[in-house]
Amino acid sequence: MKKRNVTALLSIVFFCISIQLAFGQGARYTGSYKKSAPIKHHGVSNIVIEGVEISSDNDYAIALYNSENVIIRNSKFGPTPLKVAIYLYNCKNITVVDNTFEDVQSALIASTSQGIKFDYNDVTNVVGGLRGGNGVGVLAQFIQVTGAGNSVSYNVNENFEGQSAPEDLININQSSGTAQSPIVVRGNWIRGGGPSVSGGGINLGDLNGAYQIAEDNILVDPGQYGVAISGGHDMTLRNNTVYSKREPYNNVGLIAVNWYEGQSYNITVAENKINYTNKDGAQNSWWIYQNVEPVAGKSTNAYRSDINESILPSQIIGRARSGIITPDPEPDPIPTPEPEPTPEPEPDPTPDPTPDPDVDELPVVENHPSIRIYSDKFNRVCVLNIGRLYPGATVTASVKSLNYTYTQNLTGFHTAINYSVPSGLTVDVFVKNGDRMSRTQLTF
Repeated sequence: MKKRNVTALLSIVFFCISIQLAFGQGARYTGSYKKSAPIKHHGVSNIVIEGVEISSDNDYAIALYNSENVIIRNSKFGPTPLKVAIYLYNCKNITVVDNTFEDVQSALIASTSQGIKFDYNDVTNVVGGLRGGNGVGVLAQFIQVTGAGNSVSYNVNENFEGQSAPEDLININQSSGTAQSPIVVRGNWIRGGGPSVSGGGINLGDLNGAYQIAEDNILVDPGQYGVAISGGHDMTLRNNTVYSKREPYNNVGLIAVNWYEGQSYNITVAENKINYTNKDGAQNSWWIYQNVEPVAGKSTNAYRSDINESILPSQIIGRARSGIITPDPEPDPIPTPEPEPTPEPEPDPTPDPTPDPDVDELPVVENHPSIRIYSDKFNRVCVLNIGRLYPGATVTASVKSLNYTYTQNLTGFHTAINYSVPSGLTVDVFVKNGDRMSRTQLTF
């Protein structure tokens, strides 16, 4: 078939998809699959991958490099316990729609790409590092994704305790949409998160970025937080509903803060409805820090005691195959929102480090360029890790003058030791990620 005919056919297919999936959440496909080996393409364009079922013990299900105008639809992926199910690098105009994912290390990671759509998919159990894979498990992550037409919308994700270990379920990292076409995270249903003490539901502005919006999402028990802005500018959290019962890793339902360098502005946090219980059993609906002020819509957010786990239906995965047609759930309105309980003003501190006499035994290393060690505006030791996070990656902070060290695992691309270091102290910091190492002294 001539290329112009293939392009015309793809245009019709994209139009049909938009009509077919105008309503509801999750995968709509009810047909059969054909088993396939993992698929890897370099430099392809104008193709459709559909109707396949792929599992792999140690490889991506689908990996696309330097490719464009590709549709991945009506397929089933998993188990892929050690690798991301779908990995995209330097790609353009890729649509992943109407697929089912089960027991995947992560469902989608798109890096250095444009025009990425991950919409209307069912995902059960983001296993992260639970079975030996990279510990940063995500439903979907954009890394340096730019331009117009990027979306993570109308997906359904359920994570079962003991069978999953996600970090941020939806993470938008170093990515920017446009003023006319922001990166959109809309209408997702998420149930289940943890036990990570740093991961949670939806995180915008990770390592900054711009023109991102998360709206109309419903989250139940999503993890350490519900929805968040972590930096950048022109960020919006709007009309999201978050519920969580008490869990040992819980902190706060909604966060808006700039953890990074650079100024945050044009921040909107509006019409969000929260009922979130932290690990101590207290209501902790939101934490909006002064370095993102002024925040538009702040007074319109509400603590809602009537919100509970019933904001999502009992079955959220496989509704099309079960013949379930359920209207989008919405809590009954109440005349006047209850007063917002006073949130905890600061993130939960890390327990005091355990004394260790061997403070002088950190190795002398040649610093690896993928690891950056720095202190943030809260006087915390922070690590940025660019690239793969290997199992067992750690950061060690040593204070010789106090004769102690503290070690914790790296939790993702950004890790912070949640302890504010007093002024005047010098901290020796050592990071090991596989065979990559860095060591730096920070003076506070």
